[in-house]
Amino acid sequence: MKKILALTLVAILLAGCGAASVKTGLGHNISINNSKDASAEGDGLAQVDTVMAAVTVDSSNKILGVVIDSAQTKITFDTNGKITSDLNEEQKTKVELGYDYGMKKAGSAREWFEQIAELEKWMVGKTVDKITAIKDAAEDEDLKSKVSISISPYQAAVAEAVANAR
Repeated sequence: MKKILALTLVAILLAGCGAASVKTGLGHNISINNSKDASAEGDGLAQVDTVMAAVTVDSSNKILGVVIDSAQTKITFDTNGKITSDLNEEQKTKVELGYDYGMKKAGSAREWFEQIAELEKWMVGKTVDKITAIKDAAEDEDLKSKVSISISPYQAAVAEAVANAR
C-alpha cells in the first residue's frame, strides 16, 4: 500500500514539473471466490481478495511505472454464523506480509512479493494490450521462470488503472 501511495506522489510531482504527458491511474479487482460455508467438518470462511494497482503511463499509454499489492481478508465463522476470527487482528497486504505470506514454506521457489515485483518489471514499457495478450505467465519466456502465480487478477487491475489514468 505504501508503494502505491509513493508511485502516485511521484506521478503528481512529474506532472507538476512539466511532464504533462504522464498520467496516473488506480485500479482494483475484487473476488470472493475462495469463500466457503461452515460445516460439521469446520468453520466457514468469508474471504475477500482485493488486488490494487497504481500505474503511471505516457501519452501512448505505455506503462512507465506500476505498483501492485493484494489484500486477502479472511473472516471465519461457525455453523451458527458466529464469527470465530479475531476482529482486532491487523489485516496486512501480501506485500506487507513479505516472507510471512508463506509461499516459500509451501514449496514455491519465490515468495509472492518477489513474484509480483517481477511481474511489475515485466509490465513496464508495455501497453495494456500486450499485458493482457497472455493468459498465463508460462506463455512468456521472460516470466515463466519468475512467476508461478495466476496473473489474471493483476492484469485486470492494471488494465483498469490504465483506463482510469488522468
